[in-house]
Amino acid sequence: MPTFLQDLGITREILSTAAVVLAVFIVSLAVSWYRRRKKIKEKEQHALRRMREEALDRALANPMGEEQAEPFEKMRRPFRVEYSQGDHGQEGGGSQGGMYQLTEITELSQRTYMFRCQEQTFIGEQFGTVTILPGTADPSQVQCEIFYYKKENYIKSTGKLEVLLKRKGKQAIVGLNGLKLHSGDRFYVGKASFQIDFLK
Repeated sequence: MPTFLQDLGITREILSTAAVVLAVFIVSLAVSWYRRRKKIKEKEQHALRRMREEALDRALANPMGEEQAEPFEKMRRPFRVEYSQGDHGQEGGGSQGGMYQLTEITELSQRTYMFRCQEQTFIGEQFGTVTILPGTADPSQVQCEIFYYKKENYIKSTGKLEVLLKRKGKQAIVGLNGLKLHSGDRFYVGKASFQIDFLK
């Protein structure tokens, strides 16, 4: 036993007792940590089990799948419409918060969709072609967007691909700030072109 401990009056018995107390403290601390960790793990497993049960309940209640059950507002997908020539409307943009018809013209097909003027519409690449994207699309796919500002609709580019706007024989490059849209405007994104017509 070191002499400085003897000088302090610490005997072997005191050291042995301190060692035993320390060992008991360490063991109790380890047991407490183990129990706490076990409880946390049990809670996690219980939460995971509950999530699986809820998912199963939803699947049984909706066999078609959640995506198909979601309303149009949440999905934000365009829907196809057909209009006669007489239905085409205003000279300006989307005043009065009406609706607009967007015709997608590609090398192989022509499709017509309708949107609310206040609705943000994304156009970009999906599966190797330029098309109208759903609202849930990855931002990296978006090449340009139509947005609503002060009762008018504008188009702006994300800068990833050149977007060209044509109006009555004149044309302009669409930038990041946006250009005001008029009924009958046609814009080009890659090999696809889109015509916008505002409806009364």
